Amino acid sequence: MATKAKVYQATPTLEQWKKDSSVALVRRSDDKILTRIDTLIDEYRKCQDGYVKIQLKADLFFTLDYWLKDVKRNTSMNKDRTPAIYGLYQFTAETLAKSLGTTINVLPEYLERHFGRRLSYHGEHLDVLGRAAIYLSRAEVDKYRLTFRNGKAYMFTWPGKGVEGAEKNAGALSLVLADSSTATSPVFNKSANWGGFAMSMGRELYMARHHCRKGFGAEGNFYHSSYLAGEPVLCAGTIKMKNGLIAEVCNDSGHYRPDARNFIGFLQTLQMHGVNIASVVVGDYSGALRAYGHQFLAAQGNWARAALTGQASVFAANDQAKANYGGDKRHEQQIIVRMYREAVAAGLAGETREERQYFCERLQGFIKVGANGAREQPFAHFVNTTWMMQAIDRFYKPAPAPVHQRLPPPPVPARPGANTAVAARQPLVPGRQPPPPPKPGNQAGPRVPPRIPPRP
Repeated sequence: MATKAKVYQATPTLEQWKKDSSVALVRRSDDKILTRIDTLIDEYRKCQDGYVKIQLKADLFFTLDYWLKDVKRNTSMNKDRTPAIYGLYQFTAETLAKSLGTTINVLPEYLERHFGRRLSYHGEHLDVLGRAAIYLSRAEVDKYRLTFRNGKAYMFTWPGKGVEGAEKNAGALSLVLADSSTATSPVFNKSANWGGFAMSMGRELYMARHHCRKGFGAEGNFYHSSYLAGEPVLCAGTIKMKNGLIAEVCNDSGHYRPDARNFIGFLQTLQMHGVNIASVVVGDYSGALRAYGHQFLAAQGNWARAALTGQASVFAANDQAKANYGGDKRHEQQIIVRMYREAVAAGLAGETREERQYFCERLQGFIKVGANGAREQPFAHFVNTTWMMQAIDRFYKPAPAPVHQRLPPPPVPARPGANTAVAARQPLVPGRQPPPPPKPGNQAGPRVPPRIPPRP
């Protein structure tokens, strides 16, 4: 293959590339990966930003590498394009190594460092020290590999699908539209529509059911590290898909803990397969950050910029977000007020501030636990007693001000040697000495008021 490869001294133009990689009587549009290569070459030639050019060159390298692997197993791909593909692959690898400041020999390590994800401390502790994970061989993991046709994902199915090691007979495998519900697991603490996934540095996407039996050896745990035997990944987490269409993806992998940058490689892989990423939602493990794939990719993994994509301005986006936030919370506050109004009408709650406080404390416990004793309410995470009191004051009516009983002033302790009757009439003022007691024999004279000190 190397002797037949076309030699490139520079990135070809799109016209030259199409001419080099064309095959007579074969439609170019049938090869989705090839058309992705066309797009990347065109974008690279037009790009002026040095950093973005490195990202495009890396994407082109991964895409060319995948085509060279896929042509060996996909009979619908034309092998006559191999000389042009391999020649561009060699040139891209050499120039990418120079851009990353390394040599071609250690390029895979640099790609792992810049674009991949290695085992976290948590993953190494479980796998290396604890030896609690199942590691699959290359032949075993191939059963869980997803393939793509016309933008849809397909999975291999066999008797007992989704159960690791249920059937090793390759003849029993058949392709069906991928469904993540076959790979669901209580480990993820999600609905039955989410399954675990891992993507290799070679852009192979795997999906299987995970389990934690807390065993060792063959009866160990199936983690995100199990697919590739602890090797670095491009991305890992959970995925939601049905009938071959990917709906959502999340980076909740404790073994690798991928960040927003790893989503870039994941989305670029979907684009390589012809998937419409505008309908794919990416979200972080907390559930607070979410964005559509095309917005997220256009913002280079920046969540804030992705959220503002398509808005007229930052101010318009902030105003819209504020309106949505206020509308959502207003609806939930009105739910609280309606419950309070019904409790007052039934004589179960009073209208004083103390009685409202007691009602809100009892209601908060009900919201947190849920009516069936197990499930939380949708807005339980931000509800507290103060928030409910403010809602009642706003949408019902303000609570009456508390009535304070007037108490007599406390008695003033008598000073030694002082006239008790006079001391009781003269309260002690901080910073002021009490008047001296009257001298004997002068009790009938006029009373002289004490001198007031000057104002500060």
